Amino acid sequence: MSSTDTLLGDIIKPAVLRRAGVEELPILSMTMRGGLVDQADKFKKRVASADTSAYRVVNRGQLVVGFPIDEGVLSFQRLYDSAIVSPAYEIWDLVDPDSVSRDFLERFLRSPRALKYYTAKLQGSTARRRSLPKDIFLALPVPLPSLREQERIAAVLDQVDTLRAKRREAITLLDDLARSIFLDMFGDPLSRNSSWDRKTIGELGAVVTGNTPSRAKPENYGEGIEWIKTDNIRPPALNASRAAERLTVAGEKVGRVVPAESILVTCIAGSPASIGNAVLAGRRVAINQQINAFIPQGPLPRFMLEQIRLGKALIQRKSTGAMTGLVNKTQFSSISLMVPPMGRQQEFVRRVECVDSQRARNVRHLAALDELFSSLQHRAFSGTLWDHEAPGEAA
Repeated sequence: MSSTDTLLGDIIKPAVLRRAGVEELPILSMTMRGGLVDQADKFKKRVASADTSAYRVVNRGQLVVGFPIDEGVLSFQRLYDSAIVSPAYEIWDLVDPDSVSRDFLERFLRSPRALKYYTAKLQGSTARRRSLPKDIFLALPVPLPSLREQERIAAVLDQVDTLRAKRREAITLLDDLARSIFLDMFGDPLSRNSSWDRKTIGELGAVVTGNTPSRAKPENYGEGIEWIKTDNIRPPALNASRAAERLTVAGEKVGRVVPAESILVTCIAGSPASIGNAVLAGRRVAINQQINAFIPQGPLPRFMLEQIRLGKALIQRKSTGAMTGLVNKTQFSSISLMVPPMGRQQEFVRRVECVDSQRARNVRHLAALDELFSSLQHRAFSGTLWDHEAPGEAA
């Protein structure tokens, strides 16, 4: 603990418990990224219990701490003079509101430094039910410069975070645009009423199911070709993300390698919702057994990728799993897709390439902003971002 640190227990204290009773107050839910939000905005409907009498009243400016705390689910209540939250949440007051910036403190309590502290101190054996005792939570050292510095630092972080949010919004809008272009030109792939010819995936190209080279032979793994798994298939990203594991030349000989124009589709997953996730390989790669690769022979890969994404339900309907999902090669090959004339496919690709280019540009900019934010956050809570303060200004 440095000389500029203050224990969290000297900054916050438990709020006086007040139950909702018969009061009709807005119901708030906690989100990882957005903090406290109006439940109606998050779910578009009421999800709280019909009886909210045991819910806790939280006033404007109070700190609400949810769980799992190691994922940073905490936030100051800024939306209403009074609202209610789940009785499972803890509510805290600032000891001295005139000496602490709520924005600064919330930023710190959700920072990697604080999350690392929570993770190391959690108690319990079940992952998402592990808890942090109050005395340990309150023993967290908090770097606390003067109030003026807290406000300045919070403003700097807010500015960069706002830019990040705008980039994420732009990426989402571009993803929506790509889908809209397809639907406008070809209609819904799930509809049987379209006038386009249809053929099965097996008729439109080759299908390759991945595998796992023997781990009993260490020489199969090391430097070499990327070995793509389902966690590298992350729509709406256009291409597969970089694989952490690679196959050597020996591993490649017994693995399943597919070309860059392949469409990689999750066909075995722990959750049925993940079945049908699809990306372009983007480069020559090897794939594991949870993936079916569709290599179009005639139709344009970018056109087929968008159709598969919009027609994800076509793949999910072939799943034989219950709690999990599984679509084998035969089932996958039997899926029927639209086949418009090549000129129409080419026109779609011309249009969507502009969207893809803008999306890639925004993704690069977001990555740079993420890196900047991480650096600023580290400096903010290690003291290197602080201005030199005149004597007597420190909190």
